Amino acid sequence: MDITSSDLRLIEYNKTLGLVTEVFYFTIPNSPFAALARGISIQNISNKPIKLQLLDGLPQIVPYGVSNLFLKKLGRTIEAWMHVKNLEHAIAFYKLDVDPTDRPEVIKIEQGNFYLSFHKIGNKIQLIRPFVDPVTIFGPISDFSYPYNFIRVKELPNSSQEVISSRTPAAFSYCSLALKKDETHTLYSLIGQIRSMDLLNSLAPNIANPEYISQKYNENKRLICELQNEVATKSSCQRFDLYVQQTYLDNIIRGGYPLRFRCGSTFYLYSRKHGDLERDYNKFHIQPAYYSQGNGNYRDINQNRRSDIWFNPDIKEENLVYFLNLIQLDGFNPLVVKGVNFRIVETDKCKEVLSGLVCQEDIPKMMEILKNPFTPGDLILTIETQGLRLNTDYDNLLENILSFCQKSQEAEHGEGFWTDHWTYNLDLLESYFGLYPEQKNELLFEKNIFTFFDNSERVKPRSEKYMLVDGKVRQYRSLISDSAKKELIRKRLKEPHLVRTEYGKGEIYYSCLFDKLLCLLANKLASLDPFGIGIEMEADKPNWYDALNGLPGLLGSSLNETLELKRLIILLKEVVSDSLKKEFSITEEVAEFLDALNAKILDYRKNKDTKRDYVFWDESHTLKEDFYVRIRFGVSGRQIRKDANWLNDILMNALEKIEEGIAKAKVPGQELYYSYFINEVKEYTLVEGNLIRPLGFNQTRLPLFLEGQMHALRVAGDVEKARSIYKSTRKSYLFDKKLKMYKVTGPLKDMPQEIGRCRVFTPGWLENESIWLHMEYKYLLEVLKNGLYKEFYEGFRNILIPFQNPNRYGRSILENCSFLVSSAFPDKRLHGNGFVARLSGATAELLQIWLIMNVGPQPFRLNKNNELNLCLNPILAGWLFNQRKKTYSFNFLSKVEVVYHNPKLKDTFGKNRVSVTVIKFTDKDGNLVTIQGNTIPTPYAEQIRLRQIIRIDAELN
Repeated sequence: MDITSSDLRLIEYNKTLGLVTEVFYFTIPNSPFAALARGISIQNISNKPIKLQLLDGLPQIVPYGVSNLFLKKLGRTIEAWMHVKNLEHAIAFYKLDVDPTDRPEVIKIEQGNFYLSFHKIGNKIQLIRPFVDPVTIFGPISDFSYPYNFIRVKELPNSSQEVISSRTPAAFSYCSLALKKDETHTLYSLIGQIRSMDLLNSLAPNIANPEYISQKYNENKRLICELQNEVATKSSCQRFDLYVQQTYLDNIIRGGYPLRFRCGSTFYLYSRKHGDLERDYNKFHIQPAYYSQGNGNYRDINQNRRSDIWFNPDIKEENLVYFLNLIQLDGFNPLVVKGVNFRIVETDKCKEVLSGLVCQEDIPKMMEILKNPFTPGDLILTIETQGLRLNTDYDNLLENILSFCQKSQEAEHGEGFWTDHWTYNLDLLESYFGLYPEQKNELLFEKNIFTFFDNSERVKPRSEKYMLVDGKVRQYRSLISDSAKKELIRKRLKEPHLVRTEYGKGEIYYSCLFDKLLCLLANKLASLDPFGIGIEMEADKPNWYDALNGLPGLLGSSLNETLELKRLIILLKEVVSDSLKKEFSITEEVAEFLDALNAKILDYRKNKDTKRDYVFWDESHTLKEDFYVRIRFGVSGRQIRKDANWLNDILMNALEKIEEGIAKAKVPGQELYYSYFINEVKEYTLVEGNLIRPLGFNQTRLPLFLEGQMHALRVAGDVEKARSIYKSTRKSYLFDKKLKMYKVTGPLKDMPQEIGRCRVFTPGWLENESIWLHMEYKYLLEVLKNGLYKEFYEGFRNILIPFQNPNRYGRSILENCSFLVSSAFPDKRLHGNGFVARLSGATAELLQIWLIMNVGPQPFRLNKNNELNLCLNPILAGWLFNQRKKTYSFNFLSKVEVVYHNPKLKDTFGKNRVSVTVIKFTDKDGNLVTIQGNTIPTPYAEQIRLRQIIRIDAELN
């Protein structure tokens, strides 16, 4: 078996039969249909001619139009709709004639799945009419385990006698062969989906050709190689190099790939939810079109796009604007991100430009198409379907049309609100400021391009969601669909899900990034639990650790987001300190919310009563509930000017308040932190029915989670504190001594089952005490970012997948998984085994690890004259350098080859480290440049960022 990133090949050498059989698969790229190509080659390696009968195909193929519901629950009933058509053309077209949904409107189905098979006889290409009735092949064997008729019956019946409707069809190609010595015969098949039978038949003469298959094989391989080459790495360890490339490809499949048009518009290709076909619960959509895009969850796509700017600097603030504009006034966000569409805003100019790109008589049709919002893929398919004639290619057409368009993001609520989604925007900010440090002030204060997502789903006040259930207080059904808000949104003609001024009746409200971050600060500061420690799970959902699905019902809270709130406050303090601005414009409602919160923090300080945490909780939540009422339909549109002293006062008070809570979460005598808490109501009064008002709480800590230690590292502040966290974590039960890896949780056996599904899983499996790869990689990344380089490399070869024992891991060591079974699992044979291939957030962590290893934590920076510099401070172990060439190379910013020359093969960190002493490159004008030291000054740093320099050689001494 030979697996690459672009194809699968299976080869069998059978000396007894004298045959070599080779089967290959790959996907067809850049075509007006989607298809899997399959080929089977049989070679005669005996010393005599061989006659054989070949049967190749599928025992079942699902016709187009069969939904998952019908397939799984009404499998027999749906067969009545099934038909196989087009057999007179020797190509099977599988479809339902109409949508089977029981409703008065009957909808015809034009699309279909198809099976096309052919081979070459002499110089002639011959289509093979497939057998489509499984009974023809299997006879009475209905489980398809044995092709009874093919083996037992002397001659198969004529395919024209087959049943072609009301039965789940098959797809088999049959031929008789006589192979001479050393002769090879190949049968090709395409299994796919296409828009119509007519289109299929019109394409058949071109695609039923070995040359077409060969061309598409090479095209597919080239496409994937071009993507992977953006992170091309040449170290001493080939499996690490290959793993980085595969991880990058997996990251693209989940987060998408940014296509930047010359007009400045960015469009993401490929993305889809998780992207994991192996996960049985996944339900994702991919647009069946050119320039395809898919749906995904906010957190997933946000994480996977974290480092995109480092692979394509041209996208600049694209992702920051995209994801922050999905944040609502209440600090939450819709779950489902559906991609983008475009709308023409300069119709006359667009029509004028189209006159040179589209045949004159087709321009009215084109303008009619462009009246409505469109996606690039839909536009191209419509052009093809209507037969519009172009004078240019699709890329250039889109380039011109999109320059007159406004882009709109599509999203929908989905379910609940997670407490952690907002935090991934801080990662995007770090990425952007890391590459464009000189743009910080402009993006934060001067670009009023940020909006707020308008959602008809809102969080209920406490008085409507705290309830008695079997004598215990629980928080259930925390969200409500606001019918009045939904109607307001429905009536809007454009951009319906953007917050308006005049409390919903005015224009779209625009603000700056700094203002939006302050809105997040206010909401999260008012969401601390009754002990001032964790941020509450107030909206039916937990955080990153989804398996605590029951914790919101137990009025649960999480320290992880409190630590991220600290990170946000530190960022805002630095921004205010570095800015030359004396006054800042803030949304009126947000400014007043912050003012009131600050007053409550001051009251908290004065209050020495033991219930002061409860009092702050009650009063701050009341402020937040009042804020929710005020911004229910929108904002006034007014902004208040506040000075730096006002901001600094609020930020300092907020930081002190949450620092107190963080200290309470610390394990006594150790640098470890509890992550999750149950907040049990111990005293209450009845409000109405089973609804209650809490008067006091008891807090229960859950065991340690790796997540808490990872977030603590993020805000450690200095190397020694980070080292203390690292050492404490390694000594704790979170460290699996047998595997030398980190478990996602400690033992949960003493916790109630109500905390969530993790509690009922066997320890060591799924989210209960397993090695959860994503969180382990997150932790390793923070170890690296904190300057613990020796400790980082201690874990590097134990933790990273390419260094796993393949026999123990149980799958390709170039492929990530969801989790590895830890030594807590009862079956010792499975310890270290990886389960469920997953294109998860682990890919985002690995790519950032790779980037920091290669160039250091802050490559682009400003000198004292505010000039851009590029500093090369690689963090590479000596063993990673090629032992013969004494080099390590990688592609920086996807196009700039950087080669480190390390003649002593020493580490680039630690006491006896080597560092960059000489840098050589050819600038954009062809001049050879030599720089002493590790810092590339202006203008060369900018040329590198613009990817105008193609190679850098750096000597390490």
